[in-house]
Amino acid sequence: MEFRNRIVESYDSLFTGGGGLDTRANFGAKWGWYQSVYALADGDVTKFEEITELNVNTCLLMLTFKKEKADIEAQELKRKMR
Repeated sequence: MEFRNRIVESYDSLFTGGGGLDTRANFGAKWGWYQSVYALADGDVTKFEEITELNVNTCLLMLTFKKEKADIEAQELKRKMR
């Protein structure tokens, strides 16, 4: 029972609907580095270990590229929606 309680507490948003993530900032604060590994692995959990063995500068360069690309695409979409 103790194991079950630790699991439910650790992953409360899966089991109780908790977690209270109402903003992107809260999401970032909760998930920190994990979201970066997720982005680099394109969401493929089988690639996470491979990603964590890469040079940190390689990872940060790719994350910067992805962020700037997404920002430009969002701006272009916004312009088209006007």
